[in-house]
Amino acid sequence: MSENDEPQTNEALEGLRKKIDAVDRQLVELINQRAQYVVEVGDLKRGTGVPIYAPHREAAVLKKIQSFNEGPIHDRTLEAVYRELMSGSFALEQPLRIGYLGPVGTFSHLAATKQFGSSVAFEDLRQIEGVFEEVTRGHVDYGLVPIENSTGGGINETLDAFLTYHDQLNIYGEVQLAIHFSLLSNGRPDNIKRIYSKAEAFAQCRNWLNTQYPQAQRIPAESTAAAVKQAKEEFDADPESGAAAIGSSLAGEVYGLHSLFEAIEDRQRNITRFLILSKSETEISGNDKTSVMFTTDHRPGSLADVLGVFKRNSINLTHIEKRPSREVNWDYTFFVDIEGHRKDQRVAEIIGEARAHCKNFQVLGSFPACRSIF
Repeated sequence: MSENDEPQTNEALEGLRKKIDAVDRQLVELINQRAQYVVEVGDLKRGTGVPIYAPHREAAVLKKIQSFNEGPIHDRTLEAVYRELMSGSFALEQPLRIGYLGPVGTFSHLAATKQFGSSVAFEDLRQIEGVFEEVTRGHVDYGLVPIENSTGGGINETLDAFLTYHDQLNIYGEVQLAIHFSLLSNGRPDNIKRIYSKAEAFAQCRNWLNTQYPQAQRIPAESTAAAVKQAKEEFDADPESGAAAIGSSLAGEVYGLHSLFEAIEDRQRNITRFLILSKSETEISGNDKTSVMFTTDHRPGSLADVLGVFKRNSINLTHIEKRPSREVNWDYTFFVDIEGHRKDQRVAEIIGEARAHCKNFQVLGSFPACRSIF
C-alpha cells in the first residue's frame, strides 16, 4: 500500500464504521421494541397459569429465525443471540430460577447457562435428587439434570430419582452439551504432581493422562468444580505443590485457574444429555420425544411384548435404560424414549396399548427433541 492509498483506506474504514454504528442504533431500537411486546405478553400470561418458558415456542422461534437467515452470519451465532434475547425476555416477564447439579462451574452449570442465558437466576442444588425436590416444591421454576453421557452411559442417580418423583413433575426439554475437559493449574506444566477430579473425568481422560502425566497422583473429588476449587486452594497455599485439576473451562474462570491443556478427553465426540424438569407440560412442537418408564410382569416375552407395540407401529426408540425397581428383588423398571408427543392421538393410542402389557407404566413427559449441541 502506497502513502497515497492510506488516506483513502482510512476514509473507507470510517465510512463503514459509521454504517455499522447506524445499524447498531437500529438494532437497539428494535430489540427494545421487541422487549416491549414481551412485557405485554407477560401481562397477558400473568395470572393465567401459562408458563413463562415454553420449549415448543422456543423451538418454533429458533427455527423461524434460522429460516430468515440468508448469511453470511452462521445459524449458530443467531441462535446464541436469540437465546440471550429470550433470557432477557424471561427477566422482563417474570424472573426465573433454574436449579442445577452444583457446585458452580460444573458441566451442569455450563449446560444451564447455555440453555437459559445469563439473565435468569441459577441455584446450585448440589445433588441430583435435590433438583427434583426443589422443582416439585416450586422453589425453582425449572431444573436441569444429566441423564446420559455418550461415553459413560446412563446417570443412575437421575433414573432413580424418577422412581420417587415421576408423578410430581414432567420432563420439559432436553439439552446436549459437548464435554471438553481441560487440565487447569496456575503452576508449570512440567511441575504437575497432583491432579484432582471426579472419577468419571479421570476415566474419560485416561489415555491422555497415562501419556502426559503417568506419575501424577490422581485424587478423587465429588465434582469437577470441587476439584478445581481444591487445586486452587492448594496452589495458593504452596505454589510449588504441583496441584492441578481436570474440569471445565468455566470452572477455571470461576475459581481462577489457567488452562494448561484443553480438550484432553480421549473421545472428542463426548456428549452429555441433560433433561429440563418442570411441573408444567409442553405442547406439540412437531419434532418431539416422549419418555416413559414401566415395569413388566415376570413371564417369558413380557418385555418383548411391550417393545413389540412400538415396533408394529413404526415408533422409533431413541433411548433405553433399566434400574432395579426397589420393590421386588430382580424386578426392573425400564426407561424408554420414543419419537412423538403424548398429546398426538396416534402416539397416545400406542402408549395405551403398551400400558396394557405392564404392571406399572408412567409417562414422564413429552418435549421438543434437541436441535443442536452446545
